[in-house]
Amino acid sequence: MPRSLDLDRLKQFEPQGEEALQPQPVETARWPSREPVRDGQISIKAPTEVIARFRRLCKDDRRTYADMLEILINAYEGKLSLD
Repeated sequence: MPRSLDLDRLKQFEPQGEEALQPQPVETARWPSREPVRDGQISIKAPTEVIARFRRLCKDDRRTYADMLEILINAYEGKLSLD
């Protein structure tokens, strides 16, 4: 049989005095964003020779297709950075 609830013991969890009624500032660390990464996808038709050249270029430079595409776009726009 369960024991009876002792309500007097619950009083120890109630606020004591006026200082307990004042809200205390809480420093919280920000959690990393859970927003999904905004990636897109495209499909490009091109001659197989051009696709093979692009893949070889990416492989030789050890870059992802997206990274190499950005490099090529920047070079085309005249924003080539030497990094």
